[in-house]
Amino acid sequence: MELLLGNQTNQTASMKPTHDLFDLVHSLTKSEKRFFKLQSSLQAGEKNYVRIFDLLEKMDHYDEEFVKESFKGELFLKHLPSEKNHLFKLILKSLRSYHGESSVRSLLKQALKNVDILHKKGLFEECKKELKRAKKLATSYEFFYYLFEIISWQKNLLEEDYENGEFEQSIDEIAEEESQVLLLLQNLAQYQVIYGKVNAIFRSGGFTPSKVHEEMLQEVLGSKLLEDPALAMSTRSKCIRLYSLGFCAIAENNIEKAAGHFTEVIALFEENEWLREDKAKRYLRSLGQLLTCRVLLNDRAGATDIYKKLESLEDNDQFQDPDLVAFRFRVLKQIQVEMALMFDQKIQSDELFASIEETKNVLSKEFEMMMHYRLALYEFSCSFHQRALKHVNEIINNSDKELRQDIYGHVRVLNILIHLCLKNSDLVEYALKSTIRFYTQRERNHEADIQFLKNLRAYNKLSPFEKAEFFKDGKIMSEFPSVKNMEDRFLELVIKKGMI
Repeated sequence: MELLLGNQTNQTASMKPTHDLFDLVHSLTKSEKRFFKLQSSLQAGEKNYVRIFDLLEKMDHYDEEFVKESFKGELFLKHLPSEKNHLFKLILKSLRSYHGESSVRSLLKQALKNVDILHKKGLFEECKKELKRAKKLATSYEFFYYLFEIISWQKNLLEEDYENGEFEQSIDEIAEEESQVLLLLQNLAQYQVIYGKVNAIFRSGGFTPSKVHEEMLQEVLGSKLLEDPALAMSTRSKCIRLYSLGFCAIAENNIEKAAGHFTEVIALFEENEWLREDKAKRYLRSLGQLLTCRVLLNDRAGATDIYKKLESLEDNDQFQDPDLVAFRFRVLKQIQVEMALMFDQKIQSDELFASIEETKNVLSKEFEMMMHYRLALYEFSCSFHQRALKHVNEIINNSDKELRQDIYGHVRVLNILIHLCLKNSDLVEYALKSTIRFYTQRERNHEADIQFLKNLRAYNKLSPFEKAEFFKDGKIMSEFPSVKNMEDRFLELVIKKGMI
């Protein structure tokens, strides 16, 4: 391990400056910073790494040149990358100490280290006591990997017992227990593969996946592991099964069914506090997905209840990690816009977007894309076309084209609709050609989308009087693709609000 870290140090020195250390420093809570400073003060003398820490803490964004200028003339500046890497490792070491007993995983790791030390010292009875406590904890939390390692240690200790003439437990009992744990571990691994596939499908293609992802989705849907609830051998496996079924139901445009699955997932979390503690982000995701389902089902009361539940988690100790605070923030902000769209609520979009910009350093690319899109939909529904265009351009110009391709396609359509409303006929024609080419190059069949775009082209060529008749006769939506998923629903809703 030390050799690996050493290699990383050499690599770091030769790489261009990164903001990894800056991000780590700014992710620390007040308590974590205090603990780090306390540990650093145990060593006498001035420490360069503490000076770097203090400077980074005061900066609002990382600027390597500013750091160099601040320490101009200092000898350590010649090997600044090495000093930064040293500080990075010291902060992680401090965090390991600080959080050493804050999670079950940490406790189990410590217990196994203790067992290793006690075994080397020949203190076998003490080993047994440590393993007994660890085994109870690993079993309660369904940490099968640790449980397997604990049983391996018990087999080692059994040899010591036999040598001392103690035959209270047989090797057959431990072997049977080991086989059962392996089955549980294998079962969980199979469900995790399904979970990984579902994530890959929706993070890339979204709710209009490519042909490859469509085939992958059908393979997932046909899995016996999803079809038969009895095959899920543990609470963790049951959770993954229900969560995956929820996403698959959304892909099939069965929002009611999806809501049912996510409701079951949330109930499972709340019945098993240990699972919610260990998989807090999945619990938040489940609440967010259920909330969006309730919005699409026009269930204002149900959506409001779930929103309040998400808000109430602000003071819950389980959700205080910076990553979880940021994630809950993202879910609430996105849902605010979705509820405004569906329930005709007014929101202060400028204030909402400003609050998002303040936390940009901890937000994912997908969330940034989704928020720009949701706000573009909201502004368009209110006929604020220039404001909507600002968000649309942000996605078209800056977003990862391989991330959420369903959203990227819808944004291009929304861009055309905005320019139609702004009477930018030339831009509309250019955008139509570009978007039709975009859909033509996709692996998935987009014939219905292309036909709708051709309908918009026909509309763009009409006189003002003819356009009015076009709207009056409902022809603008006559070729709109039949609603296939939740994103189609939001786009259709906004077109009706913003244009018809």
